[in-house]
Amino acid sequence: MKYVPAKYAATYRKLPNDGLFIGSSNFTWGRGVYVTGVQEPLSTAIYGRVGVVSRFDPSDWTAFDARDPANAELYLEWLHTQINYREAVLTVHSNYWLHQLRNLFREQFEIDVVLFQPDEKDAGGEYTDAQHTWMAVSDWQRRQVLSREDYSTRFQDVLLTILIEEEFEADKPALTRSPHFRLSGRPPAPPTPADVRNAYQTKTFVRVES
Repeated sequence: MKYVPAKYAATYRKLPNDGLFIGSSNFTWGRGVYVTGVQEPLSTAIYGRVGVVSRFDPSDWTAFDARDPANAELYLEWLHTQINYREAVLTVHSNYWLHQLRNLFREQFEIDVVLFQPDEKDAGGEYTDAQHTWMAVSDWQRRQVLSREDYSTRFQDVLLTILIEEEFEADKPALTRSPHFRLSGRPPAPPTPADVRNAYQTKTFVRVES
């Protein structure tokens, strides 16, 4: 599942639609679709009030589990061998090069999905937990070349499934995001995975109070 801004809600009220947008290279693991599983239904609600759910088939995907410290070390070792490494760490262009290198890493090893722990969260930790799993999913133009299309072919039948009452704004520095409302004065009650699946299957949606 994925969260998008409220202005896109109508887009996902019915089928068919364009599906999920492929994010730019400036996100954590580069260009891709960033999603979570329905077992953590509020984890990325800091990015939008509209939670959409889709079907996908990962049966032949190659995964890189960046949650494993040993795997993270392997990536760092690979990074040190790249000719643009000095540019990435010693110049003002670090942001550009580090994301380009993450794209290159995924392309070289034909990684379909990177699993990683959240690197942003809500200020109170009521929506996003540091132990949650986020995923960056690759779309391919051909193997070892990431797609440059706008919309993913990896996800089908994307539907609006959750509406979040809360709205968030990035803090300074943007390591956390703070809620605007906190209307109830208590943490949100997350829907269960069964609630999410039922809403998706019946083409209804779940509301989550602030």
